[in-house]
Amino acid sequence: MTDDLQRLFKAVQEKEKRDADRIKQISDQIGHNGGPKIADPFGIRAAWFKFADEHDARRLAKLHLRIERKKAGLRELTRERTTIMMRCIRRMRRAEGKE
Repeated sequence: MTDDLQRLFKAVQEKEKRDADRIKQISDQIGHNGGPKIADPFGIRAAWFKFADEHDARRLAKLHLRIERKKAGLRELTRERTTIMMRCIRRMRRAEGKE
């Protein structure tokens, strides 16, 4: 009985270690805040960016990711609106006997 429990306990420990290693690997790929790693600093090539200190650069990084998320959300909403609009246009044409 004790051998079975010990084997089961060891198997659970090994699975937890594999899971922890997998999570670490994924988090290393994602980055510290869930955003993609940015090679070119936020797409900013402006001359003023050279004068940004560490605090400003950190704030710009946060703002950049928020802006990108909002842009993605807006694209999704616009796509949904277009879908609804096209559905209504098809209904309108059917009601007029054009299709």
